[in-house]
Amino acid sequence: MKPKENKTSPVKKHILSSLIAILLLAGSAAVASEKPKVEIDAGFPGGNIIVVDIGKDVIQLKQDLRDTKGRWFYWSFRVRGAQGKTLEFQFDDKIISYLGPAISKDGGKTWAWLYNKTGNLPYSDVSSSFKYTFGKDDAEVFFSLSPSYTGKELNAFLEKHKTNPVLKTGTLCKTTKGRNAELFRITGQNPKSGFKVVLTARHHACESMANYALEGIIETILSDTPDGRWLREHADFLIVPFMDKDGVEDGDQGKNRKPHDHNRDYAKEIHPTVRAFKKQVTEWIDGRPAVLFDMHCPSEKGKTLFFFTEAAELNRKISDNVNRYCSILEAERKSPLYYKKSHNRIAKNSKTPALLKCNTWFMTLPETIAAMTLEIPYAFAADIGTTNGVAVTVDHARLFGKDMARSLRALLETQP
Repeated sequence: MKPKENKTSPVKKHILSSLIAILLLAGSAAVASEKPKVEIDAGFPGGNIIVVDIGKDVIQLKQDLRDTKGRWFYWSFRVRGAQGKTLEFQFDDKIISYLGPAISKDGGKTWAWLYNKTGNLPYSDVSSSFKYTFGKDDAEVFFSLSPSYTGKELNAFLEKHKTNPVLKTGTLCKTTKGRNAELFRITGQNPKSGFKVVLTARHHACESMANYALEGIIETILSDTPDGRWLREHADFLIVPFMDKDGVEDGDQGKNRKPHDHNRDYAKEIHPTVRAFKKQVTEWIDGRPAVLFDMHCPSEKGKTLFFFTEAAELNRKISDNVNRYCSILEAERKSPLYYKKSHNRIAKNSKTPALLKCNTWFMTLPETIAAMTLEIPYAFAADIGTTNGVAVTVDHARLFGKDMARSLRALLETQP
């Protein structure tokens, strides 16, 4: 006997097909609703941002001024999940550089300015907002006041030179938060008759472009070139890349830190790195003629590359050597970053005992023959009074550092 055939009526078939279609549409809608949500954070070394509001197309932000007295302008943040979107980022203060934000799509390995198309352009003004269109593959994009430089970038630089036996890496001291503050030494081949050269950066944590110029100096010293060989033969180098190590990693402003920042601590010594640095330097110089370069960046509006120097009446010998050095640098500069000795400025408050700066303290050492504070702009370098200039890029900053090293040789080899 044949089994009974289970026939489905046309009405039931229609209902079943409709249910399947509805389920498929619901599934598609669920998948569509799972599009990545825009996320903004500062959870990485050097990160600094406060998210005020995330709208459909407009993001409202402000810089984090924790531990800072008054206003400052540093910020750095990461955006995730914005693929294919055009977003406007608005601050409540004009803290975006002449070239817009520095942007990285590869986790900070490389950086480009938003508005730098030609590398040589007229500046307009600092601003409080910018728009950015994310590509379909831009799952993670970093935006910053300027290209970042933290321990990650420093380690990448050291990795390139790890086989060079003359570069000795070590620790200056433990920081307030227990980190190791890095210290490097490059020992000259004839230290008994050589000069002592001290290189420092990041007394103010936010001033990242200074480290790229510092890299250029170090690369020249280590290089197998006439300048590199001469410098290694005639000088010892002591290098502290992060005087405010905690601030660099935490993404602090650093400038105007309460109760005072690292570059106003050379009298009271409340910061461990300053205390350790002063002790090591005074012992290390050991009676030899000494030079200091303290590397900084100016304000967000600063578009002139210059050195802060002390008033000539404080020490005529040092003042004369600084002037000679700056004349050499102006004449020999190969970097596209514009510099003239006439750009230099006399430091203010150099006689304030309670807020003694690194450069001023170094001048009190009897061995000092020159002491300078470099101010390299964050984004844009031009001559005074002009509207045309050059973008300050990572590579341009390194080239200027190389100019500084070559000019140092020219200064030292003419010393009595």
